[in-house]
Amino acid sequence: MQIWAVGGGKGGTGKSLVSNGLGIRLAERGCQVILVDADYGGPNQHTYCGLRKPASTLAHFFDRRMPLEEIAMETHIEGLRLIPGNVNSANTDNFNTAQKQKLFRHIKQLRADHVILDLGAGTQYDVLDTFLLADVQVGVVAPDAMSIENFYLFLKNVQYRLLCNVLSWTGLKERAKSVWRDRAEHGISTSRDWIVHLRTLSPEFSEVLNREHARLQPHIVLNQVREYRQVEMGLAVESAVTKLFRIEATYAGHIRYDTDLWQQFGRELPAISHGTASTLHQDLERVTEAILDAKRRQEASL
Repeated sequence: MQIWAVGGGKGGTGKSLVSNGLGIRLAERGCQVILVDADYGGPNQHTYCGLRKPASTLAHFFDRRMPLEEIAMETHIEGLRLIPGNVNSANTDNFNTAQKQKLFRHIKQLRADHVILDLGAGTQYDVLDTFLLADVQVGVVAPDAMSIENFYLFLKNVQYRLLCNVLSWTGLKERAKSVWRDRAEHGISTSRDWIVHLRTLSPEFSEVLNREHARLQPHIVLNQVREYRQVEMGLAVESAVTKLFRIEATYAGHIRYDTDLWQQFGRELPAISHGTASTLHQDLERVTEAILDAKRRQEASL
């Protein structure tokens, strides 16, 4: 089973659309897919799936200890089930560590070929940790400067959160704080110098950091493209991410803006379905195949 996370930091870039589209395309390939609406503050995947207000949501997992498998509901797409977000309560806006670990543990136990997590906007730890949980990390950006800048900020926070997690796992958290506090004595002037110094203190820290950092391989999707000249922005983002963050990023492709899509909502059918939004279908198929192909290459290189 592979866990996918679709994030990007900024709201309004179409993360839910991309999550839903990826789920449909994978299900149409014969895969068993579970879509998890992990946008805890503003869940909307039930609307994208053309479903009425769901009877059970993630709130029932936290408040009533209902298993995720029981919450997962059938959709109009064969092979695609949905675990709706928390529609009625604000209890999942901020998790404690135990709740988050419980959710992650149960997500890993779901019976499916692919589990797709539709993340909310922002850089809260819950969002960052969920993105880091995934085997397939998808970053959605729109072709505008603010969206791209927010995506860079999102990745910066992802890397910082990854570092904090590794420091905790290896028991170096307090030592790292002490080293940074006395950085002048250690000849440290930048965060990169700090990490290099920490590597010399603990081979285990260095090994775990390398392993976890290698897992950070975002697939970039450029959404809401209105003009052909905007397509090249995706390649520019891929190049910038690789250079700025020293990670292996791949540009999975673009999705054209479809004015007909929004007319599909409220019809109790999936907003993205056969016979509607054909341009969107073509783009999502191309993006899905690109992500799967890149993932196969990544796994073959291990």
